[in-house]
Amino acid sequence: MRFVMRRIYSSIVPVALALASTSVDAANVPESTQLMVEREDAGKSTAPEPFPVVEFWQIMPSKIAEDLEEFLESVESELRAALVPTGETEAGWNTRGIDLIGHIESLPGGIANNGLLTLGEVPSLELFGKIPADILADWEYIQAGPKAVSPVDAKGGIFVAISPVHVVFLEADEIQTGKASCMKNPIAKASDHLTVYRYSGIPFDPASDASLEAETEAIVMHSMMGGLDSPVICSIYRRDQKGHLLNFAYTPDGRPLGLMDDAGDRLEIVSGFNLYEQLNANYTSAFTDDEQSGPAEAVSDPS
Repeated sequence: MRFVMRRIYSSIVPVALALASTSVDAANVPESTQLMVEREDAGKSTAPEPFPVVEFWQIMPSKIAEDLEEFLESVESELRAALVPTGETEAGWNTRGIDLIGHIESLPGGIANNGLLTLGEVPSLELFGKIPADILADWEYIQAGPKAVSPVDAKGGIFVAISPVHVVFLEADEIQTGKASCMKNPIAKASDHLTVYRYSGIPFDPASDASLEAETEAIVMHSMMGGLDSPVICSIYRRDQKGHLLNFAYTPDGRPLGLMDDAGDRLEIVSGFNLYEQLNANYTSAFTDDEQSGPAEAVSDPS
């Protein structure tokens, strides 16, 4: 799924720019959300129901649906092109790599306390065993697809940043073939399998353009995934000459999917988990051209 999300992110910039000029400033907050803010400011309500950020997620997708439809076709086309094999079946493709799970099991703390952090356009943290109970202590549940599996019930899975303050979780549903991992089944309508969380350390502020942009960026990412399918993809890990981990995508019959690989990704095994610091703090928003601006700074900017 991380491969698919990377493809979506590479296409999201024109979508974000289009939306930034239309529907994501405080003046255009959906009316019912704006009313709740005014009532709260007037002291008439201290706990709006439903919580404003949840209502924003209920209302906003329909407001941007027309803009998204224009771009979804190009994203689907790009994804189809990226899924065309870039070579013939490679002999021994699923044995020419490292046993990543076996290696992690051998580390202090084992599977329970070590995971794979991928830094790049789409930061992600993959866990290969039961998800630690406290990993979402600072996160607010937003919504889940009808086929999503909660991290509490999952036996492994991946967290992926989709905005400066949001992550999605996808349960691991893979089988091992040699040293490679393959999806058990193709995915139809990817968003059906995702659970969305928001970092509670930076509260949602409907009066802040920066806060609205972060929320809208997450909704755009999630909505664009909703219309996408993914065939079965396999991945295998290898090390380069300097010992750095690399991840390669293949079809189940061993044909390389070179256009799904990203040499710019940095993979490292980490012990101890902090989703915000490890993922969102390394996320570059599509709504800003200033890559030097940190995500927390961008979201809290009152201007």
